[in-house]
Amino acid sequence: MNDASHGSACPPDGLPAAHRDTATLLTHRYYGSSALLRRRGTARTTPESIRRAGGECFDRLPRIVLEIEPVAAIPCWRGRARKWVHETVPTAYRSRYDSHVRPAMPGNPVSLKSVMAVAEARASFADHRTGRNCRPTNDRLAEITGLSIRTVQRASTALRLLGVATEVMRGRQRSRDERFASWRVGDRGRGWASVWALHDCRFRSLSPHPEGSSFNLFNSCKKSLTTTNRRKSAGRSAASRRPRPDNRALLLANRWIADPQTPAWARRYRTGGPWAAVLTTVAQHGWTPRDLNQLLTDWVGTGHWIPESPYKPIGLLGKIIASHGNPAERPAALDEAREQAELLAVRQRIDAQIQNRETQRRAREAGRAALQGPGHQAARAILDEIARRRKGRGSGAGATP
Repeated sequence: MNDASHGSACPPDGLPAAHRDTATLLTHRYYGSSALLRRRGTARTTPESIRRAGGECFDRLPRIVLEIEPVAAIPCWRGRARKWVHETVPTAYRSRYDSHVRPAMPGNPVSLKSVMAVAEARASFADHRTGRNCRPTNDRLAEITGLSIRTVQRASTALRLLGVATEVMRGRQRSRDERFASWRVGDRGRGWASVWALHDCRFRSLSPHPEGSSFNLFNSCKKSLTTTNRRKSAGRSAASRRPRPDNRALLLANRWIADPQTPAWARRYRTGGPWAAVLTTVAQHGWTPRDLNQLLTDWVGTGHWIPESPYKPIGLLGKIIASHGNPAERPAALDEAREQAELLAVRQRIDAQIQNRETQRRAREAGRAALQGPGHQAARAILDEIARRRKGRGSGAGATP
């Protein structure tokens, strides 16, 4: 087929005069479904799998699909999925992200890596010749790409804003009749996924520069960002920046959260950053997680009460530390000193036992060596001679009649 558009928004040349008005209507940009114009379709059953033209793999289709209403001028890609993923999408991202996506999604950035991962996953569900009829769910895309559902949603929005994808029909919940019809064919889905069309970029430039040229297609805002001459106060409307937490306080907070003796309410914040401001003073005096836990124990022992889930745990800890008074007095210092003294006494007792055992071993070796001396040998010879005489005397008395 010579025309790679497959009936897209690009009408063929040389149409008769009678059909030029129709062709003019078909050349307008198609933006798909919207909140004001919601497109619907007809649910029809389909085989569980349909073999592609090549015959080596299968398209993933549900048991029942929603056929959308016929819409004119749905765009498509002019090539294959690989070209669209690795050429069209990165080029559109580098050239139009700052101008088309960033202003429309303030505070919700998405990286090129995430956009390409979602684009590759969507391309695997689309028609391979046209790029249309792409209808995976966000959960399915998140499972394939390993990203969160919110990241998948941001990447899909970025594809639409970059002009390389069009949401033909918005997703919606199934009606009561549609749910009964889908359950009869074994489909337990409760909604219809959005139908997308993946196509070439609809923002065409007159003289695009190729990749690797001397023209910078992507201007990062970080190149012009500087804070060397920033004012300390930007006025009432500007938010003040948080000071960087002390490294020792941050280390103490992280160790305290990871300590098994720490109460469960202290793990409400998974990082030690929120606790660092409260623990800055005590961290400078060398406090440990044991000191904090002992401080909580002493607080309860003095008649106070700590709920299982405090309303403001950071404020509660700050109040307890303030009531302690002198941060130079560590709560667990006496216990640690007592344990060190007990450990030292145990080690001294073990050393004394080892020395006593060594002394006894040396005495046994000296006694064994003395048994082989000349005095012991002479005494053994005399005893052997006495035994021999007694034996000979006893044998002679027995032989007399």
